[in-house]
Amino acid sequence: MHVTRDTLSDVTVARIVGTIDSRYAQEVHEGLMPILLTRQPLLLDFSEVPYVSHAGLRTMLAVYRQAQAIDGKVCVVGLNDELRLVLTATGFLRFFVVADDLDGGLSALRDEPAAGRVDGSAAA
Repeated sequence: MHVTRDTLSDVTVARIVGTIDSRYAQEVHEGLMPILLTRQPLLLDFSEVPYVSHAGLRTMLAVYRQAQAIDGKVCVVGLNDELRLVLTATGFLRFFVVADDLDGGLSALRDEPAAGRVDGSAAA
């Protein structure tokens, strides 16, 4: 499990690789919170995340709450079908802007129209 960060223009892209479970949720949390404090839009790339446990969902909730506290924007991209189903069933997709891929996520965070953009509230 690891989290890498890149900045593309005014958006921080956090690529998460591995399962977000009780073993790694705190590591992910600690990797993402400082990014949110910069007040830059945050794009979470889940394309290499096969599974998110309850601990991972708590981490995602913490990210959402921190983003709300600073009026920040967070977009999630690269969800596999299983993750999309779980996040829809638990209501978590309503918390985030969701896009199919990196380009769609960057456009969504910049409030530009983009093909493949999915509004999290519509996905639930």
